[in-house]
Amino acid sequence: MKFQPEALDSQFIVQRYDEDGVVISGFIHRQSVVFGSSMPPTPWEATATGGLTLSHCEALHAQCPAGTEVLLIGTGPKQVFPGAEVRRFFASRNCPVEYMDTQAACRTYNILVGEGRQVIAALLI
Repeated sequence: MKFQPEALDSQFIVQRYDEDGVVISGFIHRQSVVFGSSMPPTPWEATATGGLTLSHCEALHAQCPAGTEVLLIGTGPKQVFPGAEVRRFFASRNCPVEYMDTQAACRTYNILVGEGRQVIAALLI
């Protein structure tokens, strides 16, 4: 699905997501990636929602700058909720997290960035 966002102030916006990967501000990423409105895309070691470990979560949480309003986790082609241990990790740190399929996470990210919100997306590709 190709996205056509309005002009956004963000440096990093999602332009397309499909089976080939995700295009963020003109660059295609074919592996799992973490990025934010002003945070450049970086590879993320996680490859499947069921395989999310505390190590993945700690690394992800460490990348979230102060003031992050929500962390979007794109879980691949289908919405999958991680295990209780992962959910407890983020809850214990008062980190608001939304789990959704990766395509929905891409759309939601662009909408929130368009509203000027501080959002981080972690997408499983």
